Amino acid sequence: MKTLVIASLISAACLLYIAFSPTEVNYDDAFEQFISTYGRSYSSQTELQYRKMIFEENMRQAEKLQKLNPDAEFGATPFADLSDEEMKLRMGYVEIDNDQSDLDLFTETSDSLNSIDYRGNMKSIQDQGRCGSCWAFSATATFEGRYSLFRKANSKLSEQQALDCSGPNHSCNGGHFTAAWVYMRTHKFCTLSSYKYTGIKGQCKTKCSPTISDKGYTKVKNNESSMHKALQQGPISIAVDATTWKTYRGGVMTASQCGKKPNHAVVLVGYEPQENAWIIRNSWGSRFGENGHIRLKYGTNTCAITHDSAFPKI
Repeated sequence: MKTLVIASLISAACLLYIAFSPTEVNYDDAFEQFISTYGRSYSSQTELQYRKMIFEENMRQAEKLQKLNPDAEFGATPFADLSDEEMKLRMGYVEIDNDQSDLDLFTETSDSLNSIDYRGNMKSIQDQGRCGSCWAFSATATFEGRYSLFRKANSKLSEQQALDCSGPNHSCNGGHFTAAWVYMRTHKFCTLSSYKYTGIKGQCKTKCSPTISDKGYTKVKNNESSMHKALQQGPISIAVDATTWKTYRGGVMTASQCGKKPNHAVVLVGYEPQENAWIIRNSWGSRFGENGHIRLKYGTNTCAITHDSAFPKI
């Protein structure tokens, strides 16, 4: 019965699309190329038409974004047949009150904007899947990057441990990177090999291969100069508005139409002076953007990048 209802809704959506969609642009070839490039396979002709409808709307949005962001490229990506609601499942930043009496605040400013790039210190790009676990990937990747700078080597850590064990996070329904560090202050990070990622909420495991704990965290003042200064010591977890990232393919995105309501946690891993741009590590797989990364223009609070940033104490 439920399947029949869903099929009926999809059919109705397709009929509305046929009746009211603009006809001046034909995306048939682009959609066929998308299917071939990303190996898409749909269960029925009805679903294929539904996904094509979404794809075409996403391409129209990509064209608008392209005009607003001339230094970036937008178009077909692995997410081009996903709706906005489906993309929300790949976000998950939630603001929480995690105040601590001994919390430090990094407030220094940077006079010179030197080049910084920690991509070589980071583990391979991962894909959080259809789970709002970005905060866990941000927390572990930032810790891994900073720890590698101090100890020159470290194991791949478990995001699933953060999902299952750290509160007041909400697992796949969202959370905050600092809450993961608060939990790890009194517990040890498990290795990924001993606590594998499933992308669903599970029972907190008490047995795994433990590595090291953090010593709390430091918040960074809400301006890009302080963020650059803090970045000189290692990667930083940040919150951004990723609403318009679905069709990003590469280049430098500017503040135009990027959004001002943070909904996604990522990792700041570098600054590029030639383009005056931040380098940001995402958790949507290596086929997103520039090998799993996106670049945002410095100095314009692009995508609300100054909203919330912090790093763990090693």
